[in-house]
Amino acid sequence: MHKQLLVACSLAVVGVTGCLASPPVSAQQITRERLKSDVGIELLGKAAIYCFSYQYTPIKMVGLEAGLGAIGGGSGGNNAMLAFVPLGAKLYLVPKDGSLYLTGGVTIVSATTNKGPFSDTGTYGYAGLGFEFRAETGFTFRGTAYGLFSGNGFFIWPGLAFAYSF
Repeated sequence: MHKQLLVACSLAVVGVTGCLASPPVSAQQITRERLKSDVGIELLGKAAIYCFSYQYTPIKMVGLEAGLGAIGGGSGGNNAMLAFVPLGAKLYLVPKDGSLYLTGGVTIVSATTNKGPFSDTGTYGYAGLGFEFRAETGFTFRGTAYGLFSGNGFFIWPGLAFAYSF
């Protein structure tokens, strides 16, 4: 019994010492404060298949983003193209290099076809919960579970992004 109590007290002392010895979070500069911009590609995600994106972080807990994705093909007079332009923001929930975030915005869709689910020009909204890791080297990884929604309903869609921060 005394041995277990001694081990428990030792672990408590080590834990408290570690907490007191580490600088407070407000004193640490996180990578998002130093590397405010990033460019990358998101696979699947808010633009359905892929999009190239740019994000700027004006303050350490908020990111503003814009992207562009396009799909096209055909032959002769039967050409078709879809362009996706997502515009949105992220709210980081943890002031660290690895952070959960909430995201939301709107995707503008422009189509040169009148067949299928996308015709002419329209929009759909998105909201999601994700995780970002931004390394000191600039490598940035994001994984997000999106809810894509329009007047006709919604569906859950994943997104996986790789970016370089500068």
